[in-house]
Amino acid sequence: MNTSPLIQCEQIIAERHIGDYNGNALDFSAHAGTVVSIIGPGHAGKSNWLQTISGVSQPVSGSLSLLGKDIDSYQQQDWIRARTQLGYVRSDTAILSAANALQNIMLPAIYHELDSAQVIRENAMSLLNELDTECDITVLPAYLREDQRYKIAVARALILKPKALLLDHPFLPLDLISAGKFRRFLLNRVKNDNLLLITVTHDSKFAIKHSDQILFMTENQIHQFDKTNDIRSCDIPVVKDYLESEI
Repeated sequence: MNTSPLIQCEQIIAERHIGDYNGNALDFSAHAGTVVSIIGPGHAGKSNWLQTISGVSQPVSGSLSLLGKDIDSYQQQDWIRARTQLGYVRSDTAILSAANALQNIMLPAIYHELDSAQVIRENAMSLLNELDTECDITVLPAYLREDQRYKIAVARALILKPKALLLDHPFLPLDLISAGKFRRFLLNRVKNDNLLLITVTHDSKFAIKHSDQILFMTENQIHQFDKTNDIRSCDIPVVKDYLESEI
């Protein structure tokens, strides 16, 4: 069994911090079958860090390895593989306006020729059922609710059977009941498919209960926690104040 990290950061600084960042760089590794949560106050650059960790944005400094290879040595085929194997979805990710729900999910797998159209359709329908989208799969996105469009974007990433799923504020578009179902769906994927799940979230309860690692980020500092360094026993003032306000 391969235990190499899917994502490895060494002294990474995210793009938005160029020139005015005096905090610590990020040393971090993430493995298949684990949950990583990025939490902290608003406007701390958490989304920028997620973009950098996923390879969507280039780091200002440091070394980033994705899928076991340093991105400085990536060729075109490496980036194609990374974009299919590392699913990155924002809360406001757009889906194709001229394609219906089912087509939106199927198209990436058809483009990459992962299987026959019939098998891809069956996989897409299975994802729609698991995600409980409750939508008419034949209508265009303009006629769907925000939460339905978001779930379609997630299904579109998962149809490629990625090794990692990186979600920016995944529970934001969802109501309380839908968010609970979606949390269970994600955790089942981690457990059953050995998926690496990395989220930026303000859901501190989810982060504390389910994360193998937590990255707590402020504008000028990163604090890292895991099961041997429990965030709940942390005495750092900014972390304590944040948790007390959120939980």
